Amino acid sequence: MTSFREICFNDLFKINSLVFDALTEVYSLKFFVKHLMEFPGLSQIAEAPDGRRVGYIFGDYKAKQNEEPHGHVSVLSVSADYRRLGLATALMDYFFAMSDLEGASFVNLFMRASNQAAYKLYCFLGYAHCQTLLDYYPDNPDPENAYEMRKYIPRSMDVY
Repeated sequence: MTSFREICFNDLFKINSLVFDALTEVYSLKFFVKHLMEFPGLSQIAEAPDGRRVGYIFGDYKAKQNEEPHGHVSVLSVSADYRRLGLATALMDYFFAMSDLEGASFVNLFMRASNQAAYKLYCFLGYAHCQTLLDYYPDNPDPENAYEMRKYIPRSMDVY
């Protein structure tokens, strides 16, 4: 059975196969270390029974003065062998719950407009296409658009 836990620093050296997956954006080691240090508890890893790391999620919490506080999924990746088993759903549900505990109004993410499998997953999870960002991914020679997907966190309307 696959288990989930908070990512630790040593895991960063054991996720290369996930980092370089064709459907995952490539980020530097500095990016991952920054997230672990600044946003502890907002990153999870999925580990197979044999110890292989088969999925992860990294995110952050944004609470700037002129913005609604929100969680942002920076990167989600699941090994091709473990897709369609509910790992991405479990990782996204975890991040949504943690963002709720932080006081977020919503969770958002950016995804490639061409990634129809991801789009279907996020729609299934209750995320909605909020806006299209033109030429967001600077691919050569043709940049690709991104969709911002967003899911609001329900709050009680009771006033005391």
